[in-house]
Amino acid sequence: MAMTEDRLEKLPGSRGGLLDQHDAAIPVDAWVAAGAPASRVAAGDGSWRPVARKPFGACLLEPITGRWAAIGAVAWLVLLPIGMAVEPVPDNPNAVDPWFVSALATVLVGALAGTVGGFWARRRLGLAASLLASSLLMVSTVMCPVSGHHTHLGAWWVVQLGCGLGLVTTSVLGLRRVAPRV
Repeated sequence: MAMTEDRLEKLPGSRGGLLDQHDAAIPVDAWVAAGAPASRVAAGDGSWRPVARKPFGACLLEPITGRWAAIGAVAWLVLLPIGMAVEPVPDNPNAVDPWFVSALATVLVGALAGTVGGFWARRRLGLAASLLASSLLMVSTVMCPVSGHHTHLGAWWVVQLGCGLGLVTTSVLGLRRVAPRV
């Protein structure tokens, strides 16, 4: 089925199409403010208006409510000890951890410090660091049998994965609920 020239021109974004009519009313310089990438949002009258996006670092410094800081802190104070308590004794306690396990643990401790600092200051940075730390916990739980720390899986592994998933979910929900204003 071939399209005729007049139908092609009516498609949004095509030459002479609907979007081009609205774009012509806004100068190109108005699309970018302060060197930040810009996007467009729909206005109430069916036209588009330019909106400058905030830099990533500025979004992380936006405040969160005390409620979400408390929810995140309580989630960590409850789920992390549960996950640690159910873990059995390692199969070989004298084994040296591989370098990637030590690197993962170091990044995890740094992310936990960022989580505590971000929750204390009530900034989105705490939720982002919480997401990173909880994701690393999930990775370390999955890697546990790979590294030789534990060779058998059991209910403890499922509980640890559940605790990690709970922390990931809390972090994601917190980031979505306190979305930055554009």
